Parts: sequence; structure tokens; C-alpha cells
Amino acid sequence: MKLRHERTLMKFDRQLPIYNWLYPLKGQELEAISFREAHAVLDPAPIRSRALYFHIPFCDTICTFCMLSRGLGSEGDPIIEKYTQALIKEIHLKAEMDSVTAVPPRVIWFGGGTPSTLTPDQIRRIGRAMHESFDLSRLEEFTIEFEVKSVTREKVEAFKEIGVNKARFGLQTFNPKYRELFNITATLDQTYRAVELFGEYFDFRSFDILYGMHGQTMTEFAQDIQDAIDLGTESCEFYPINHLVTQNTLHTGYKGANLRALSYVEKMGMTVFLNHYMRNSGYKLYNGHGFARLDGPDPEPAEFTTTTYGNKYHEYCWAHHDDDLVGFGASAVTQSLDWTIMNDESRTGYINGLLGNDDVKVKVTRSDHIPYERGLVLNLPYHGRLDKSRVAWDKIDPEVLVKLDELVRAGMFEDRPHEYVITELGWTWYVNMMYYLSPSGDQKILDDFIELRSRNKALVDGDRSMTPVGKGRRLPVVATS
Repeated sequence: MKLRHERTLMKFDRQLPIYNWLYPLKGQELEAISFREAHAVLDPAPIRSRALYFHIPFCDTICTFCMLSRGLGSEGDPIIEKYTQALIKEIHLKAEMDSVTAVPPRVIWFGGGTPSTLTPDQIRRIGRAMHESFDLSRLEEFTIEFEVKSVTREKVEAFKEIGVNKARFGLQTFNPKYRELFNITATLDQTYRAVELFGEYFDFRSFDILYGMHGQTMTEFAQDIQDAIDLGTESCEFYPINHLVTQNTLHTGYKGANLRALSYVEKMGMTVFLNHYMRNSGYKLYNGHGFARLDGPDPEPAEFTTTTYGNKYHEYCWAHHDDDLVGFGASAVTQSLDWTIMNDESRTGYINGLLGNDDVKVKVTRSDHIPYERGLVLNLPYHGRLDKSRVAWDKIDPEVLVKLDELVRAGMFEDRPHEYVITELGWTWYVNMMYYLSPSGDQKILDDFIELRSRNKALVDGDRSMTPVGKGRRLPVVATS
């Protein structure tokens, strides 16, 4: 990937076709290490703040764009009860580990799958185990992901009782054509009712919209944007669809509907259009995907992004080296300093291990160094600003610092006395900048992953090259009086 230094919107020669990944990717796998051994080696002393993630891998229906760890399961299914028991067992086991309990969490996120497939009783039991096991006195954000057709007042009340203050749901699109292609079975009426109900119980509501689908027109996208605004939630997040990690079924649907893959230049046009549409409708960016609604005058009119609202959980996904994440549930990931620990990806294996042996299979990777550069590689491009005092500059790979300086000179970041701040031009390319700032070893792993996924001939994606605008013949400037 080449950075273009001349004055142009097209700052890179190609667009990265994936939008998020774990970091660091490069490390040594330690296959023989056990669940208890893995968590015993974690050192909580350097950790500044922490988030907890709880994975509920069940969905009533499977969306064709989703490749996360999940399977079919509906409220009341016996396997969900068994999984609930196993999750509570993991909570209690980790509560005995100083490495997990030493740092009180600032953020909790229930994801999936679909956490709202749980019954009110299961919700309360998991919540009770959490409150018994961890110091939640510093908790700022507690988010639950809902699927709107499984929402009931009883479940919302149960989530509220255990401390939830933010509801989030995957709307994805209002367009009936794409809802059918995505296998979204909830109705829009169910969505509108859920939004009203969430407003009665929670401080914040947010949802996802996807764009850049095959055949999507700018008119269709504009309608999705306006419909999203009209919901009136406190925030919403727009994601360009990541076709390399969608299911073959979605692409079969595209082909059957004779829908053409959009080029990445066309997708960039949508991103730029989205930015102007949202900002002229009373919203402002708070990270790479998210827009917060401004209810009054903008307190930061000179800034491109806002600090008055943010998705706090994302601060631990696109994080500094000393902000860590502890995961619970099948396939859940713990990332702490130079360690990455993934629980058994099999729901059956996870359940049987915990309920039968008070143990769970883990996959452990240790990086070759503590990723001190993580705040530069991930946090700065995604969140749009970086406090310079948060970086151990003497421990950063010179390769990363050279590329940071290149991006500043290219107009992607502003170098201020105490912080770096993203520019509007930089935000347009934030994904590429995360890749560009990564050490070459991590870039190679991403390149290999993209190459491997691209070999799947059932997946059809658009042209990733960016039009080399400005390479033509320069006309003479004609003076006028």
C-alpha cells in the first residue's frame, strides 16, 4: 500500500477491504498452556483500565453478512440454559484470579450472537454472578446488544436491574431488498417499538447500519441515512460492509438479483456523502464509524470529532497498550499487554469443559513485545485523537514513528503541542492508516488473510484500486483581471 504525498483526496493507491482486526497479530502460539495457567501469567500492575466482554452465541435466525461465532438458538432452548450455567461457572472461576479482579472494569459489553435470547431469569442470574464477583463501582458503560424481535419489557427490565445503561441493536438497513438478502426477519415495526421501549429504561441507544452492498445506489443509501436519523437515538454507527468475511449465501443472493459489486471508489463516495449528510443533520463523529446526536449548540465547533460522547467499549478494541479486555464465553478473547487468550470456539466444548471439569480449552498467543505502539496504530486513527502523554515514545518501533510523521506531513493528522488529532481527510482513510502504521510483520499477516479470503470464488468484491486522480496533464493557469 502506497501513501500519496501530493495534494489529493486519493491518499492511498488501494483500499484495505477489511475494517477491524485484533492487534498485535504477530506472536508465538502456546498450545500446551491451560485456562488457569494462561490467566495466572497476566500481570495487572501496568493495566490502566479494563473492559469485560460476555459472549452469548445464539441467534433465532442467522444473518448472511455475519461470520461471528454463533449458532441457532431461541429463548427457552435447553442449550441456552446449559450455556448460562457454564458462563456463570467461568465468572466464578475467574473471580478467584487476582489477574482478573485486580482492576475494576470501566466498561461491560454483552455481545453475540443475541444476548436478548436469554430469559429474564437467566439475565438476572448472570448479572448476580457478575456483581458478586467483580468490583463494579467504577463502571461507566454497560451495553447489551439486542435483536429487536426478541425484545420484551420483562427482558429490558431485567437488563436494567443488573446495571445496563446502553441498548444497541443491529438494524443494518431499512431497505426491504437488502433486508431480505441479509435474512433479517425482524420487522421495522418491531424496531420502532423496541426503540421506544429502550428510551424508557436506558440512557443511551445506538444501532448499526451497513452500506456499500452490491448494487446499492446513492439514493437508496440517502434514504437509509435519513431513516436512521428519524429514529432519534442518541447515536448510530455506519459500517461499510466487509464482503471478505460475509457468507457465500449473501453473494449467491447478489448474483440471483443481478446486483453488481461496487468499486471502492464508489464506496468512498458514500463515506464522504455520509459524513456531510450526518454533520448537516445535527450529528458529529466520535470514532471511525459512530455519529452522536448533538442536542444543543456544538461545544467543540472547531473540532472535526466530538469528545462529548463515545462508544467506550470501542476504546478497548482500538486501544492503548495498557487498556485491556477480559472475555467470557465461547470464543471470547482476552487481550492484556502482550497476551491474547481465546476461549474454546465450540459452544459444546465450552459447556462440557466448564460444567464437567471446571475448565475450558484456550488458545494462547504471546506477542514478541508489549505493543506500546497500539495507541498510535489503532487508537489514534479510529478515535481521532491521541494524548501524547499516553505513549511510551522511547519504546515505539522507529518504523512506526517514521510513518506517523509521513501521515502528519500528508495532512492526515494535526500535530498539536499535547496531542495528535485526525483531520477530515484522515478520517476518510482511517482504516488504511491503521494498516499503514502497523509494523511490517502485522501487515504481512493481514495481507495473507486478505489473499486467503480472496481465493474464495463465491465471494465477489469490487475493485480495490483507488482512481489516480491528478495524474493527467496539468493545464496552464490563466490569469484573469
